[in-house]
Amino acid sequence: MKKSKVILAIALAVVLIITCMNVPTFSWFTRPKSQAGEKMVLGKKNTYTAYNGKNVTISTTKSADGGVTYPTSTTDYSATGSNSLNPFNRNYFCTTITNNSGKDQNVSLYASSLSIPTTSTNGTLALGVNGPTRSYRNYSELAKQSLETTNDVMRVYFQNEYNLDGWKDPNKWYYICWNDDPNTKDESLNSTGSNGNYYLLTKIKDNFYYADIPKTATHAFFAVQDWGTNNNGSENWGQRSQTLWNLAENHLSQTQGVVFKIEGKNGDNANVNAYDVKGACINTYYSTISLAVGGGTFNAALTSGKYIGNLEYKSSDESIFTVNKTTGLITPKKTGEAILYTKAVGESYGDSMQVETVVKVTAGSNYEFTDVPIVRNILIPGNKGTDDTNPANVVKVYWYVINNSNSNKLSYTIDKLYLGL
Repeated sequence: MKKSKVILAIALAVVLIITCMNVPTFSWFTRPKSQAGEKMVLGKKNTYTAYNGKNVTISTTKSADGGVTYPTSTTDYSATGSNSLNPFNRNYFCTTITNNSGKDQNVSLYASSLSIPTTSTNGTLALGVNGPTRSYRNYSELAKQSLETTNDVMRVYFQNEYNLDGWKDPNKWYYICWNDDPNTKDESLNSTGSNGNYYLLTKIKDNFYYADIPKTATHAFFAVQDWGTNNNGSENWGQRSQTLWNLAENHLSQTQGVVFKIEGKNGDNANVNAYDVKGACINTYYSTISLAVGGGTFNAALTSGKYIGNLEYKSSDESIFTVNKTTGLITPKKTGEAILYTKAVGESYGDSMQVETVVKVTAGSNYEFTDVPIVRNILIPGNKGTDDTNPANVVKVYWYVINNSNSNKLSYTIDKLYLGL
């Protein structure tokens, strides 16, 4: 009996080992022969040969006739000075990848660095590929001097001048319950608000409060602390307001301040009415700003429609940049990073909302991208084939740089090309 169990255990072990060796999903075994390749070996510094496996090389030619022919071998992919690219013109290149390893290889083609001046008089650069795949990416858009972001909240104000069921109790906390049902008018908060979110209201002064709720909120009601039960353990509806259906219809948005006031009783619930106020809210602002020492100033002032209230600006480190408190004009001082604080102050209640912007000050006025992908995961066959004029182990990558500006010349530099995994 014991002998048979031993034989069975050995047999199962053999089956498991054979299975593992033939299934490539087990990471501790080598890939099948059809996927085999030499391990990654980097080329020497400043050479134009890199390896995924061995013996995979690249060479590049440039077209002078709009991408029809590529007669000129080159390692210069840049356009500067008198050779800057005219508006709506392109520089066309063909990079030939040759696999002499005898085995199929997967490689990616990269530019080691791409540098673009960020001045307003420079053109706009995009890099595209026509073959063997097609791609297009606007790098000047990514290199903008400033990037904007949106705030996800809107400010709600609450006021009570009606002494109803404990609403004016100074020892109580007050809440807003909201939800963001996409059907808006088809389904609201349930009676207890258990399908919503409760936020504590922040007190500004006696009987005046606010809360920042998501801009997607569609329904809301206000409630006194512990409104759901009184001493008898039953619901005390007088300490909960009526539900506000579709907040947009109450003029509530990131660009319009609204105060909701308790003004009596409507059936079981407290009655709420909405009034426009001059509040504080920032809905769109700069997430990052890039500047260069000696490269001029930058106006960080938010424009109309991106905030409500009165704006104030402040630098976290005036040794790196200074900013005018009222105009938002930034002057770079030295290289480094600091925070720009932008604050909106409401006129009605004196409350404020503040956002932060990362200001990066550099020594030069160029924006540099590193390890820029041209094509990724291209299969280079290992079999040379019989046609020497079009061997199977060669893949040609047709790519270009375009100036999308309708008026300015484009200056840019690309350091060199290399292959990687």
